[in-house]
Amino acid sequence: MPKPKNPKLTIRLNLLKPQSNPEKLFVKLIKWLLSTGRFIFIFVEALVLLAFIARFKLDADIASTKEDIEQQIPYIESLKPFEILIRQTQLKLSTINSFYVNYPDYSQVMKKVADQTPAGVKIGNLSLEKNINKTTIRLSGVAQNNTDLSVFVGGLKQDQLFVDTTITSIGFEKGNISFSLSFSAKLTKKEGKSL
Repeated sequence: MPKPKNPKLTIRLNLLKPQSNPEKLFVKLIKWLLSTGRFIFIFVEALVLLAFIARFKLDADIASTKEDIEQQIPYIESLKPFEILIRQTQLKLSTINSFYVNYPDYSQVMKKVADQTPAGVKIGNLSLEKNINKTTIRLSGVAQNNTDLSVFVGGLKQDQLFVDTTITSIGFEKGNISFSLSFSAKLTKKEGKSL
């Protein structure tokens, strides 16, 4: 075989790897680091540089935000009396609302009693007492005759709002019937209004 004239232009190409001599793991690792590993290393270094640059920007943003907050502190502190007043008003309104919602509608109870009262019955004394789940009503009055009294008691018994209607005492006084009644009204709460 003749020798080539220029040794620099000679290319030796081995298309078949020798099967008898496999490459060692260390050699494979070195080859991988020199080929693909360098791109990974460059990418990681670029990420580190970007994070370092972003850190300076974020530090500058935090500093400017702190300055803005410190400028707003005197204004916010000047509004403290208004905030206290608003909180007190909200507390009063919520207290009034809870009182309004949690207590029975006495005006409705009184209206129902008045609707059941005939013209011949005059109520002299009325007391309302709130219990856990009902309102106890005690009243005393004078009726002109038996019919007026029975209409009054019957009307109270038929009304769905009132329960346990009983006559506690009855007597005659100057030609009229004096009586005392005791009955209970189911708690009907007022509709809650948003204040």
